[in-house]
Amino acid sequence: MLRRGLALVLLVAGLSGCTAAKETAAPGAQGSVRPSPTGLAAGALGLAGGSYRFKVTANEGSYTGAIDPGANVLDASVSVSSSGASLKIDTVEVRGSAYTRITGLPLPGFDGNTWYRVDPQRVTKPGALGLSAIKDPTEVQALMAAAHDVTRDGQMYRGTVDMTRVVAWGPVNVGQVRQLGEAARAIPFEATVDGSGRLTSVRVRIPDDTVEATYSDFGVPVSVQEPAGAEPLPDHLYGMLGL
Repeated sequence: MLRRGLALVLLVAGLSGCTAAKETAAPGAQGSVRPSPTGLAAGALGLAGGSYRFKVTANEGSYTGAIDPGANVLDASVSVSSSGASLKIDTVEVRGSAYTRITGLPLPGFDGNTWYRVDPQRVTKPGALGLSAIKDPTEVQALMAAAHDVTRDGQMYRGTVDMTRVVAWGPVNVGQVRQLGEAARAIPFEATVDGSGRLTSVRVRIPDDTVEATYSDFGVPVSVQEPAGAEPLPDHLYGMLGL
C-alpha cells in the first residue's frame, strides 16, 4: 500500500504543472508551422487580467480551482487514481505564501487534515503545484502559443498544437505525450472564446486521452484563507512533489 501511495505522489508531481523545462530539450517547431491567430492567444493571455475558475480533466486525473491574479490568491486541487488508490493534493496561495495538504498517502499526517507551508526559496521548478510566476496555473498560455494551422468559425477555433513545445499543462503528463514522436507535433484541438474574447474551453485530442479544460466565473471574487497552524513542508516532500 505504501509503494502504491508513493507511486501516486510521483504521478501527481508529473501532472499539476510540475514538469521542469530543463528535463528534456523540446525539439524546435517545424518551419511550416503557422502561429496561432492573435485572437486565440489573446484569449488565453486575457485570463491573467482577472479572477476565474478552471477545470481540466484527463485520464490521469483532474485539476480544478480558482485564481485571482490581481489579488495574488489561488485555491486549487489535483486528484489522481491508480490501481484502486486515490490521492488528492490541495494547494492555496495567498499573496506569495503557499500551502499544501495531501489526502490518500498512507503515512501519518497525510489524512487531509494537516496543512504544510511551502518555502518559496525551495521551489525550483516553474509551475510546480500550479504556483506559476505568470499566474497561469493550467499553463494554457503556453498551450495556445504552441497552436498552429488554426481556423476560426465565429467563437470556435480549430487546429493543432505542437506538444513538444509545451512544458506542462494541467493534469496532462506531457512527457508521455512527447513519446508519441512526430505525432506529438500536431495534436488536434478545439477552443472557444466568449463574446469578450476570453478563452472558455479547450479540448485537446491526445490519442486515447482527450483532455478538456473549461474556464468560467470571470470576475467572481476568490476567497482564500491562509491555513491556521500550518507546519513546514517536510524536506523529503519537495522532491516527491516535483518542487
